[in-house]
Amino acid sequence: MSATVRGQGRRGNFYVERKPLVHATQEKKKWRPRLSFLNTGKIKRATIIFLALCSFFLLTIAIGKIFIWFYDAAVTSELFVTKTIEVTGNVRLPRDVVLDYANIHEGENSLAVNIANIEQNLRRTPWVEAVSVKRLLPDKFIIRIRERMPSFWVRRDGTLFYATEEGAIIAPVESTNFLSLPALTVEAGAEGLRPYLVRFRESVRSGDLPLDMAQISMVTLSLSKGLELYLEDREMWLSFDPTDWDRNVYRIKRVITDLIRRREMKNVREMRVVDGHVWVVLNQSAKNLSGTE
Repeated sequence: MSATVRGQGRRGNFYVERKPLVHATQEKKKWRPRLSFLNTGKIKRATIIFLALCSFFLLTIAIGKIFIWFYDAAVTSELFVTKTIEVTGNVRLPRDVVLDYANIHEGENSLAVNIANIEQNLRRTPWVEAVSVKRLLPDKFIIRIRERMPSFWVRRDGTLFYATEEGAIIAPVESTNFLSLPALTVEAGAEGLRPYLVRFRESVRSGDLPLDMAQISMVTLSLSKGLELYLEDREMWLSFDPTDWDRNVYRIKRVITDLIRRREMKNVREMRVVDGHVWVVLNQSAKNLSGTE
């Protein structure tokens, strides 16, 4: 119910109609539904992420099945049948032996061949020092190997083995891989002279030592005589101290060259270098010839 209040102003009486004051808490509030425990924005984002993950999972499965199908088709296809296996670098090992060691043969599917297994199989063999295998699709393999080259025979526990320039054992000497080489003997206490074996081979190859490896049947390392060689075709022993390698090799070369020039080399039965002198023993009599510095 409204009330009329009478008041006065400058120009006369006037009436002002005023509404009764009502406290704010007495106003009728409109009801609005609110879900305070749910956040619709988060629900939408979670739904989108879930659908995306499901789509990705299904796509991954589909791609995997397609890949498996293509792989199965490839490994059974005649297009990828291995037709050529090229082997290079083999000297002592025949091609068939290399393929047996590698466990690879023509007629296999090239995609099904495990290159890492082939390389591992070949490295396990005593003759192979290094190997690399290359696959050339659709039907070819190239196997490159580097063999351990034998330089000596070494006897261990009654068995004869091939050995490298450093004297490291490679494999037993067999009739199927026979190669005539000098027999190496390392006497007790002379193991520290092994590095000179490589230098010995290099000096023979370069001609600094005027000898032929085919002439040498025995090589001995000893503390008393140093490096001792036996030349079977001449029935001659040659020994010198390898620690003074350059000078001693030079002295030996000069003496051998002089003996060959005088045609007396065939009479020499022993030659040794001691204290900077070359001592030569002839087959007729024991005679000392002083060497040259």
